[in-house]
Amino acid sequence: MASIPSRSTSNAAPAAQAPDASAISSRQEPKEADAANKPPLNAFDTIDYSTKGEALEALGELTGGKDAADSKARARSNTRKAVIGGLFMAAVLIVSLAYIEASGQGQSFREALDQAKLVWMLAMVGVMGLYLLFGTLAFVLETLIARKAPVGFLDLVSVEAAGTFFGNLTPMMAGSVPGQIWRLLEAGLDFGSATAVQINRFLLFQAAEILLAGGLLLCNWPYFFSHYGAVVWINVAVFGFKLIQAMALLVMCLRPQWVARLGERLCGWIKRRDLFGMGIKADGWSKAISNQVTQFSTTFKAAVRHKWVMLGMLVVSVLQQFCIFCSPWFVLQALNIQVDFWLVVCAGSMVQLLASAIPLPGGTGGIEASFATFFAPWMGSTAAAGYILWRLVTYYLYTALCGAATLVRTPDSAPTLRQRLRRLVKRLDD
Repeated sequence: MASIPSRSTSNAAPAAQAPDASAISSRQEPKEADAANKPPLNAFDTIDYSTKGEALEALGELTGGKDAADSKARARSNTRKAVIGGLFMAAVLIVSLAYIEASGQGQSFREALDQAKLVWMLAMVGVMGLYLLFGTLAFVLETLIARKAPVGFLDLVSVEAAGTFFGNLTPMMAGSVPGQIWRLLEAGLDFGSATAVQINRFLLFQAAEILLAGGLLLCNWPYFFSHYGAVVWINVAVFGFKLIQAMALLVMCLRPQWVARLGERLCGWIKRRDLFGMGIKADGWSKAISNQVTQFSTTFKAAVRHKWVMLGMLVVSVLQQFCIFCSPWFVLQALNIQVDFWLVVCAGSMVQLLASAIPLPGGTGGIEASFATFFAPWMGSTAAAGYILWRLVTYYLYTALCGAATLVRTPDSAPTLRQRLRRLVKRLDD
């Protein structure tokens, strides 16, 4: 077994040393000697190692490493779903273009494209780049308070991109959570830590969406209710569902015993009635529910103690949501259509909320209908061109960008994020 790497700083705990001659002469078993020289399991911290590679090696020795077979299996499953989703969305784009031509809108569509100002389209591309950056920063803030997270910045760019890539190409973003957990596993976190990091990120992402979308709708309610009527209530219903979902996750984290007890009773009911022949599995399900709920709760409560970090994650998550909500405004500017900025941002939030409730990759069907509902009155004959331009940048181009970003990795020779933070603090102190 390889020895633990040397620590990089004089302030770190002493590095493990090779067994001396007296230890060998006393016939101490090699494995026992290695175990005696290693720091205790809870002493591991990536800032004690100068590079990501050293931290990964130490983490593997101390905890047994991650289950590579499991992570690869999840990757293959996500990849298959993404390929199917990608083919589906390519077909949707082709059908949309064919419909525009067949319905007699082809000429106006081409004229609108010719008149579109490239500079505004490039600005929208830049905004989507900020969307990726803010999502990455949320993961950066969380992993800075996670001691056993031997990750670099590029690893977390890949984590955020994996969530978007696999989410956009699967129904109702179903591939987003497993995609990010898989990428965190590949970066060096164990399964429990990776799951906890992703769940905390998901909670704050949902909270940001609820706060921003709810605030925008509340401030612009008179306009949208008077112009769109009952359609707005559909958005209110979707908003309410997301609020209930977020509250349920929060209850699970703050009161895990309630959820565990409910799961135990449900599994007991299934076992007693042998529902669909699943009674034999009920005990295993009950234990799994209890373990997972306890793990999520423990991790969330530990993260909440770092109030400023959690607040920072919430702020960058709000900024990330704002980027996607305001993206249609750039299409309007490209087509020389002037509408109040905040009305456009609010309409953009409602389009995203409705699309998230459609069980097809990319919200297909719901996103076209909601975009037409809220933006066609402003765009008129250019609505079809506006939708295609917006969808090309915010979905097709951005998904392709995230697919490429999923492949990036922080080199093993680079410092971890916690090591970089330590060096920055030391430099500021000096």
